[in-house]
Amino acid sequence: MPNTTNQPDTYSYLVLSEIAGRLDGKLNTDCHRALPCNDMPLLAWCTPEERVEIVVEGAVDMMFSYGGGERGVVRMKPGDVLRVEAHGWNLPYADEANTLSICCRGEKLGLSYNHWQDGRCISLAKWAMPLTSLNALLLGLTSEVRGLGDVKLDVLLRTISRKLSAHASDVSKQKQLFHQILTYMRCHFHESICRESVADHFCISSSYLSHLFQQHSDIGFNEYINRERFAHARHLLIEKGLRVKQVALESGFVDADYFCRLFKRLAGMTPTQYRQQYISQQQSFIHEFSN
Repeated sequence: MPNTTNQPDTYSYLVLSEIAGRLDGKLNTDCHRALPCNDMPLLAWCTPEERVEIVVEGAVDMMFSYGGGERGVVRMKPGDVLRVEAHGWNLPYADEANTLSICCRGEKLGLSYNHWQDGRCISLAKWAMPLTSLNALLLGLTSEVRGLGDVKLDVLLRTISRKLSAHASDVSKQKQLFHQILTYMRCHFHESICRESVADHFCISSSYLSHLFQQHSDIGFNEYINRERFAHARHLLIEKGLRVKQVALESGFVDADYFCRLFKRLAGMTPTQYRQQYISQQQSFIHEFSN
């Protein structure tokens, strides 16, 4: 699977509820379909259960299995849907986009909202809900939810949004706001954002933003954004082969020297040493595998 960064979050359902509600009635009725196929490329997404991949924002170049050993690529835009049958596969790539993945896993429905940046997948929210709870809410619309093909997607999204929204009433407005801020930062870390610009975006003061981090996080605003940028820089160093200065700029750092100092503090080595170490490890693996 693509390079994915996960961030466990108790309040992921707040984001997923809003996304499901936003997509309701906005989906393209003509769905692409990924059929079961054994000829799967490296890093493709493949599960034994059926899945639905929906583009929320941006554009995604989606390669997927046509079946019979054939594969195709389409550019998917907001509202476009890819239905992936069990044992089908898909391989997404996006410069910048957000997607929602829905997957049946046993007796649960798994939800994953992801942000794509330069081919890197950043998990913004994950949640799982029992299919039995959906059956009760869908009563009268369908007899039973046995899989994703049992209901229309717009009805399913509407039901998911309604179910998750019920939890939101138990969460304080302050915690909801802080979660929205973190999600925004994880989507815009590569841009020229700072404490003041983020505060302005949410119509709060920069001092109140600092207070939110003090109340609900183990690290402050600057450390949080630096860690997000650092994680992306590691991806670029390995996957893109860019010069160190370009890696710094595309990760959101305006000062390459500061980036190098921060990288060495967090990784214990310079960006160049990090890339060289990765290349050496890959060469050793290939050598062992070929022998």
